[in-house]
Amino acid sequence: LVLISVDSDPKSMIGTAGSFKTCHPALLHAASLLPSTSISESPSQATIFTAKQVVAKRVFFRKGEGKKRHRFSKEDELGKTLDEANCLYWATCLMSLVYIFVDEMIETKTVKATIADQVPRLRLVHAAVAIPDNTSDHTGVAAYLLEERIEGKFVKYINNNSAVPAHHLRGFEEKIGLFLCFSQHVQHRLTNEVVYLSDFQGSGNLLTDCQVMTGPAYSANFGEGNCTEAFHAFKSTHKCNFYCHAFGMQPFSSTATDV
Repeated sequence: LVLISVDSDPKSMIGTAGSFKTCHPALLHAASLLPSTSISESPSQATIFTAKQVVAKRVFFRKGEGKKRHRFSKEDELGKTLDEANCLYWATCLMSLVYIFVDEMIETKTVKATIADQVPRLRLVHAAVAIPDNTSDHTGVAAYLLEERIEGKFVKYINNNSAVPAHHLRGFEEKIGLFLCFSQHVQHRLTNEVVYLSDFQGSGNLLTDCQVMTGPAYSANFGEGNCTEAFHAFKSTHKCNFYCHAFGMQPFSSTATDV
């Protein structure tokens, strides 16, 4: 068991409410960690329990006049929260797949040595689902998605229904956007056109709230943001860029425009 404090006051909410979640300041009390969840100094063993600061995200839905936010029932809230955690799990795996591909190409000198310096090194935030131990008290049975707190300017790199970088990106942010579009191409190809990530956002080297995109066969697996129409349009909307060419990714069609 872990003791967690969450400031759920709407006035303390971090940023504005997203499409599905609100974000709140949170604190993990290290003294409550069991030995199995003790803090490790090794980067390879980093988890949510090694994060210096954390946030607690809670799902909601809108309905009624003015589309006000409403909370789900206990059972539905847990299911929706697990969907969000599942997306983070898949996003972590799919970005790892991209870096395995990239690093193999660099190590085997299949690409120019100078390309290595052009690759942004990104990762998903560490996260965990927090479920109350005592659910008999219905005043405090919220399920939260705990995540590392992202500091700095928050950037949307690619929109959920898009296969191109957001138009406002400039400088290094634009380079990250192009790399993430290339990452979509790699994921789509290496999974035999089954899945890729979208809705990339974050700050620095951290990403969060990515959406897993699939066809109709898996549409119920990754929450309401899984836009199957955008998935089917990926081949016609993706535009190969510098990274695609550097790592030998072939355009889907002759109509794709280079960036």
